[in-house]
Amino acid sequence: MFGLLFVLGACTSSRKYLERGQYDQAIHKSVKKLLKDPSKSNEVATLKRAYELANQKNNDNINSLRYSGQPDIWESVFYNYDQMRTRQEIVERLPSSVLMQIGHQHADYNKMRADAKRKAAEFFYAHAQELLKTNNRQDARKAYNELVRLNKFYSNYPNVRSLMDKAVLIGTNNVLFKIRNQSQQVMPKDFENALKKITLKRLNKRWLNFDTRENQELYYDYTIYLNIKSIDKTPERIKELHYDETKRVRDGDKYVLDENGNVKKDSLGNDMKIPNYITITCHITENRMEKAARVHGTLDFFDNRENQLVKTFPITTENTFLYRFGTASGNLNAMKAETKKFIGLKPVPFPSDLQIIYDTNEDLKKISYDLVSRNRNYLMN
Repeated sequence: MFGLLFVLGACTSSRKYLERGQYDQAIHKSVKKLLKDPSKSNEVATLKRAYELANQKNNDNINSLRYSGQPDIWESVFYNYDQMRTRQEIVERLPSSVLMQIGHQHADYNKMRADAKRKAAEFFYAHAQELLKTNNRQDARKAYNELVRLNKFYSNYPNVRSLMDKAVLIGTNNVLFKIRNQSQQVMPKDFENALKKITLKRLNKRWLNFDTRENQELYYDYTIYLNIKSIDKTPERIKELHYDETKRVRDGDKYVLDENGNVKKDSLGNDMKIPNYITITCHITENRMEKAARVHGTLDFFDNRENQLVKTFPITTENTFLYRFGTASGNLNAMKAETKKFIGLKPVPFPSDLQIIYDTNEDLKKISYDLVSRNRNYLMN
């Protein structure tokens, strides 16, 4: 597709570009041809017209902007002068004979650009200052964008860095992550601390900051509450299972018999044999120790400025303790690889109620992180 577009572009004449109003494309095309052959009068005529119309368009834009009386015109004025300067540099690659034919006179666009650049920077700086005076979050973000545009013109403009820092401070939404135990059950020691190790800082972005430890110097626009609503524990159980595992194995060879019960012979007169397979069996006694904890709750996004709930998400996680041990009899070669892992093991103590609850924290952190990551836009207003 790209190759086709390139060929079509290469086949388009400068005259066609001029007729379509694509003046700069027409200029590029004519200049390219005139650099090879300056005597092409049709290309000179096309270049002259395209160059006049392109510059007229930029000058009309500049005049319209100036007559508008608006203070924010200077960035656009700059880019119009920049286009004319670039266009002039392209045309001035041509011989002086061609430049005389198109009536070209060199213009000092650098001075005009510099003036527009200075005025654009002055506007961005003054406008950013005015926006920051409101101490409004959205205005601070607009002020930051104005200062970014200023930086494109002057990378070391005085006081811009401190104003940008101020804009970030005002424009950023601070979010605090908190845990609330509403289950009416005692949570394990350090359970809350473990949950607060959730790495929400990875989700920080422009205008959004997450904390899991409260900073007394900050106002928090939002609070994310991980509400533990209920904690359910299953009783300790040991289940004994009895089953067989079988396997087909080769047990030597056996003769091939014909319909009369006689041993068959091959073409060389030798007795014919085939592999002999038998089924071996192993008897398994498996003991399964099981215990589980289920934690139910919600992840609530709360707007502290409006004192209202923005969004709530249900959360459920389960931590299961499963331990297997057992014995085997019969032909042990019939055992599966997975079964061999627990044969001969001894029973172990069940985890305490507090420990099995505590071990749900990793899954709770992962679920919470994923929900916050996918729903950060609720926290940007």
